[in-house]
Amino acid sequence: MEKNMDEKMDDRSGHGSGVTGKSGLPHMTMIVILGMAGFVSAADNWVISALLPAVAADFGTGIVTAAGMLTAYLVPYGIMQPVYGYLADRWGKARILKGVLSGLTAATAGCVLAPALVWLMICRFVAGFFAAGIIAVSLAMIGDETEPEKRPQSVGLFMGMVFLGQGVSAGFGGFFAGWLDWRMTFVCLIAIALVTLWLYRRLPEGRVAPSQNAFLSETIRIVLSEKGRIIFPMAFAAGFLMLGAYSYLGACLHEVAGATYSLVGLVVMGFGLASFATGSRLGWLSRRFAPRVLLASGGLLGVSAVVLLALFPSVATGMVAALMLGAGYIFMQSTLATQAFSVADESKGLPSALVGLGLFGGGGAGTAAGGWCLGLGGYTLLWIASAGLLSLFVLVSLSSPVRRLGG
Repeated sequence: MEKNMDEKMDDRSGHGSGVTGKSGLPHMTMIVILGMAGFVSAADNWVISALLPAVAADFGTGIVTAAGMLTAYLVPYGIMQPVYGYLADRWGKARILKGVLSGLTAATAGCVLAPALVWLMICRFVAGFFAAGIIAVSLAMIGDETEPEKRPQSVGLFMGMVFLGQGVSAGFGGFFAGWLDWRMTFVCLIAIALVTLWLYRRLPEGRVAPSQNAFLSETIRIVLSEKGRIIFPMAFAAGFLMLGAYSYLGACLHEVAGATYSLVGLVVMGFGLASFATGSRLGWLSRRFAPRVLLASGGLLGVSAVVLLALFPSVATGMVAALMLGAGYIFMQSTLATQAFSVADESKGLPSALVGLGLFGGGGAGTAAGGWCLGLGGYTLLWIASAGLLSLFVLVSLSSPVRRLGG
């Protein structure tokens, strides 16, 4: 009965009735299981922004001090992604995924029980250390277990679930902090993680293709390959521009448009909802448009969003901008992640992880640059600068070198 239901689900998804791996797991079921872990990872990452005021008040400290939790999480999150990608190719992707999700669950439980801010920061550091492996290794498994023509839709749907977690966490994190207790947010994430761990037993082991090169030399070889020289800088640029802009959307609506924190959370959820909706249709789009067209389209959506915010900052335009940024980011991210699968035929883990490092590293750099723009000329300068750089991204996407990605 369970198998029949899985196969029907797989057929409706457009992936066909085929099964994947030695486990005989239907393709769509695998994507959903991986997506649940991605949902937890993204929610665990981004929910802290909504919880900061409550955490600071609970421990009797300032927002700036409590914000150290963000750095404590993001530093190991960025550093460890390529490491997990490399290890997944050597040891097996399912094994790595089970280990990192178990570690993230334990660290999140530590956040619930933390008696002081310093312990909470330690637990956030450990959470970031383990969470770094979830998205990158999941993408690598999708690359291993999916036919090339179905990869764009699979990646898009998976990343849609990831950013759905990001968007939902922003809305519900504020609700828990305001009406219950900020720790309950982590309790909910633990529950989802435990269910996912139980479902992980159905995952295929994934292909093991250990490189003959050491980690550093293999990383350099992949980054400097013909496609790598295009994909990884583009990933950094996409993260810098789209995630950098998204980071200040909520603050702009609160400070310029006067939106309440609850309303800001609902608006920001639009990013995740648009990511999920766009990701589910990306396979159809990728069969009709070349990678450079999808990248340029993502950039144009970003340009439209920030111009709208610069000219008409309001809650209504903020929601439209959130939808545009979410859809545009998935166009960029999923296209680049799919192209990374072909950088090294024998390896999927490390290229996928390097795309993730570029995107989130770029997002961190974009957030820092955005803060500098705010200090110089406020939100107007931030949105105008973003529009100019995103326009440049569109032109680069349509240039001759990017055509090597296909189409």
